[in-house]
Amino acid sequence: MTMKTTIAAALFVTLASQAGATINKDAGSSAAAFLKLGAGARAGAMADSFSAVADDVYAVYYNPAGLAQLRGPQLGGAHTAFIRDVNYEVLGFAYPMGRREQYSRHVLAAGIHYLSVGKVERRATDTTDAMGTFDSTDASYGVSYAFGFNHQLSAGVTAKLLSQRLDTYHSDTFAADLGVLYRVNPDARIPVSLAAVVRNWGRRVSYVSGESDPLPVSVTGGMAVQLWPERLRVNVEGTKYRDTGLFGAVGAEYYQPMMKDLTAAFRGGYTSHYRDLSGLNGMTMGMGLSYNVATFDFAWMPFGRLGDTFRYSLLLKF
Repeated sequence: MTMKTTIAAALFVTLASQAGATINKDAGSSAAAFLKLGAGARAGAMADSFSAVADDVYAVYYNPAGLAQLRGPQLGGAHTAFIRDVNYEVLGFAYPMGRREQYSRHVLAAGIHYLSVGKVERRATDTTDAMGTFDSTDASYGVSYAFGFNHQLSAGVTAKLLSQRLDTYHSDTFAADLGVLYRVNPDARIPVSLAAVVRNWGRRVSYVSGESDPLPVSVTGGMAVQLWPERLRVNVEGTKYRDTGLFGAVGAEYYQPMMKDLTAAFRGGYTSHYRDLSGLNGMTMGMGLSYNVATFDFAWMPFGRLGDTFRYSLLLKF
């Protein structure tokens, strides 16, 4: 086994255990596992079931078509604290143009997703004795564009540069996300939205000449239902990565006005993505507070015996 393969395998085990990747016969056959880690805490509290909601700047990750729902600029940042010195940061900005009453005709956005893994043990042979440690970073730099055909249909695309470093090895490649959002009956008492998203479609990752691995391409279909206007919404979806089985997720959020300009949100969800982990897993919970133009969200995502993960995010609307 080459040093490159040993390092990559060590990092995959770390990411798979903490990103909750379902282990099956294809596990480990894709590179860039950090592309599965989600984005904002609002979506995280809903088990990352967000493709047909996607109405804030974090739509850059979940469904770029959803950006057409923005009617003003937004800036968002998120931090996820994993176990074992793994930290994940997200930053996004969206600027809508050609604004209509219920949607924006054009939206430009940019997003950065950055994962850092520290103190990974280095081994060159099959031994329990480590040869020191090394750090690893994975980053995605994306530019998104969404087009609103009307107040029912929108489409979006994200082009992104993926830059990864494993010890002394480095790799750059390109990928794209494509999304469609269709609001079936936006003016009805109980509006329904449908979404279809393809993520991480692009070139293979190569650290060493002659060796490469495919990206974790995924296909998602989702449906969101606004059960109570301005109060209660539910999103259900199914996702298939090239290296996992098909899994489902459901998330709900409820908004409660507290006082002038202050609103609280309560969220929960479940995903079968982590069904192969023992202990409490798959269930997610969280809450948020919105005051004037600022929103702070928190999510708790347990991974069974591997421990708990917490996600925090801040959203500013201009």
